[in-house]
Amino acid sequence: MLKSRYLFFFFVLIVTFSFAQSVKECTFSHSPGFYKSDFYLKISCDKGDLFYFDENNIKKNKKLFPDSLLINETTNFSLLLELEDSIIKLGAYSYFINFETDFKVVSISVDDDYLFNHRQGIYVKGPRAYFDTTSNHYRNVNWDRKWEKQNFIEIFDEEGKRIIAQNSGIRIFGGMTKYYPEKSLRIIARSKYGNNRFNADIFNKGKKEYKQFILRHSGNDYRKTRFKDALITSLATQSNLDVQAFSPTHLFVNSEYWGVYNIREKINKYYVDNNYDCGLDGTDILQGYRTVDEGTQDDYNKLLKFVEKFDLSIEENYLEVQKMMDTRNFANFWIYQIYSANHDARGNIRFWKSDSLDGKFRWIVYDTDLGFGPNRCKHNILKDFTNKRMTDWYNPRWATFLLRNLLENQDFENDFILQSSYILSSTLSKENVKNKINEFKILYEDEMKIHFEERKKFQKNQGNLKKWNKSIEGLFSFAAKRDDYSFIHLGDKFNLSDTYTLNISVENQENGKVLLNENELMTSVFSGRFFAEVDVPITIVPNVGYSFSGYEKSIIENENGENIFIHIVFTENQKSDKKVVINEIDYKNDCIEIFNQGNKNINLENWKIVDKNKNIYTINNGNIKPKSFAVFHLNSIEKIDSILYYPIDFGISSISESITLYDEKGNLVDRVSYDITEIKSSYSRNIPFDSVEQTTVIWENNLDVTIGSHNGLYTSLIYEQEQAILKQKKKRNILFISLGGVGLLTPILFFLIRYRRRKKSTLK
Repeated sequence: MLKSRYLFFFFVLIVTFSFAQSVKECTFSHSPGFYKSDFYLKISCDKGDLFYFDENNIKKNKKLFPDSLLINETTNFSLLLELEDSIIKLGAYSYFINFETDFKVVSISVDDDYLFNHRQGIYVKGPRAYFDTTSNHYRNVNWDRKWEKQNFIEIFDEEGKRIIAQNSGIRIFGGMTKYYPEKSLRIIARSKYGNNRFNADIFNKGKKEYKQFILRHSGNDYRKTRFKDALITSLATQSNLDVQAFSPTHLFVNSEYWGVYNIREKINKYYVDNNYDCGLDGTDILQGYRTVDEGTQDDYNKLLKFVEKFDLSIEENYLEVQKMMDTRNFANFWIYQIYSANHDARGNIRFWKSDSLDGKFRWIVYDTDLGFGPNRCKHNILKDFTNKRMTDWYNPRWATFLLRNLLENQDFENDFILQSSYILSSTLSKENVKNKINEFKILYEDEMKIHFEERKKFQKNQGNLKKWNKSIEGLFSFAAKRDDYSFIHLGDKFNLSDTYTLNISVENQENGKVLLNENELMTSVFSGRFFAEVDVPITIVPNVGYSFSGYEKSIIENENGENIFIHIVFTENQKSDKKVVINEIDYKNDCIEIFNQGNKNINLENWKIVDKNKNIYTINNGNIKPKSFAVFHLNSIEKIDSILYYPIDFGISSISESITLYDEKGNLVDRVSYDITEIKSSYSRNIPFDSVEQTTVIWENNLDVTIGSHNGLYTSLIYEQEQAILKQKKKRNILFISLGGVGLLTPILFFLIRYRRRKKSTLK
């Protein structure tokens, strides 16, 4: 068995190498993509005969590729190269003529029989289907089978660049929506098709590896806005809830336009790893009651049994539950479901945990297409989802079990009320929701014109742009009233009085953050509705080097229910009196050097170094001696005995950086900023201390690195000054010698003159 596996992988390797070599040997006059006018495509190959065919099926319309092929309409074809006795498939290639879009474009090449053939097609009822009068839909249908068919998929990004082109598997995706004429599709990467991952920036979040993704037609919303679930889940991300990323796209199948779809992440262990970088092992993903998608239900069963057995109103028991699940995440999940009036939440509860993280269960906002119904904006679904009895199909006792029991605990109840108040006043306020709806409308409007005008497949009874706009008006209508009714429902459920308005304004917000019930305010002006019976926790956190004024308490109390106004100001701390400077920054080896200019030891405990990305390193201990250095380094470094060394956990930019040093009080000690156009080695100053007089402090980008010792600029300056002093001394010595010589010659000259005068007088 093991031997055959190795042989298989060796075969795949050989085929892959042969494919790559063959593509290199073929030259295309035009790359796959988008063109504004017709053109003739030429493909020349160094070896073999080139053929093209349809539907990624070698038996479908196979022809020898001509000298040139006229491309005068959107076209998709597959290629193969015959080399002696071997046949190498080169994949599929899509060309779009006069198709302009700001969306991604997905092109699928697949045998049409795999989709629509009566016996093997995954898109049709099939020969064994029968109508079940009890459930009122067909049973034993092809689309309900776990059939997977091979296809070739291409994805072009918003700029028209082909970011994916590979063989993959295709399945029908969805629950009851599979019974609609138009269906969603699941695309899977497997080794047997070639690549076992899609390695691309599918969701504009950076290049990642995806095992699967969904081409979703918008579920129950497929004949309306085509974006409702993406809209609602994009709101949920603002409260850090897990959702499926989305990327709107146009779909083509075998050159035929199928319309606007949304590429969505598939919920599986690969989803968790991609979003949390926690690996694939030890991940449990469940849905509904206890259906296991990944891993096991063992830990979830333990959670349910604990909640069933123990009274959660007792703090000790509630704390134990918090070890097993993220209760804040759970509260936020239900707040969004309740606001959306999503009665289908029962069937779409998704939750997960990873042993590589903290092992706590978290919930995913998933499939919200039945939410935001304009005729449901008054519906008290909070009452339904907290009712001990099943009052309708969507609130069986198992679906509401955890929420009902957690609300027995006063801390959770308070947090649920506070979170509801905060979210309804911010993310789910009528203003924010309307803005988000309008954002989606603008994003999709021009593309939906193409959708309604160009597609033929499934277009019967699918609506038009007028009906599309009417559906969006329904969303606006829901948003205009839902938050007000939600506050009424909260008050009724928890016997609360009318709300008051909490107004907070923040001056210089970039220098700190304000958190209400642990939610960071994202704007400098906040106005929210809260209930007087529940105090609002507030935390004000200035950035390093800053302080705040305006409010000193850790909670906001409101006994009389009147509106509250709070003004918070962040101000920069004063300059430190410590005589320490940043002396050199080695941006290649990620080192920072500081120097003690003073004549005293300085305790560095709780001093901080902050870079431009707000990375912070806090010094735990150490005294820097007078006229001595301390070095902060990311990587290993050669050390000098007399120098203090501290390992930091962030790198230093070699292009643009700002490094700031603060003392234990948060006062500014020193700051260095630079923008470098030429990368050398280090950024250093010429004067490490004040003893060099009449010299202006300058910073230079240098090739030399002198971490742990005086900079070359400084030593050069000292050398120049020493040479100047020596030169001055030399001049003085010459002058002294000269003056000394004159002093010695003067009496001699005087003596000689007198001697000559005496001699003359004797001769007379």
